[in-house]
Amino acid sequence: MEIQNGAFHCLRWAELPRLALYMDQVCIAIGDALSGVLVGEEAPLTSTMVNNYVKQRLITPPVKKKYSPDHVSRLIMITLLKRVLSLGEIAALLEDLFQARSPEAGYDLFCEALEAALGEAPVPPACPALLAAALRSLAGKLEVERLLAEGRKEPSAQDAW
Repeated sequence: MEIQNGAFHCLRWAELPRLALYMDQVCIAIGDALSGVLVGEEAPLTSTMVNNYVKQRLITPPVKKKYSPDHVSRLIMITLLKRVLSLGEIAALLEDLFQARSPEAGYDLFCEALEAALGEAPVPPACPALLAAALRSLAGKLEVERLLAEGRKEPSAQDAW
């Protein structure tokens, strides 16, 4: 994820690593992917967190200790959403999002809706209400964190993602 021309870009499914990754590679890849939006964090995802998400069935266990694009996409969503939701709430949101969608379609919808929320644009019509509400909360939380990291309390007109 990165800021391009003043706008936030969330990696789409086609931009995720195609090769299966080991745990350390997953943590590094997600840290890199989220560095443009998470301010002041050394490691937004650790192996302990990933193991916890597997135990709580937020993600499926890795296959031969390797994580697929489906794992990576869900870990990106979980890493962002845990800033404003409990793990139980995230589980319900993911179930709602993927109930009638493929992993690719659900993740790309998440990315599109996240970019809209961060840019203060309307969410896509296909976005479930639960996801839209969570992403509005996330956008507000990320804005507060960014302003605090900059040492300011009031946003200026130039404060666009």
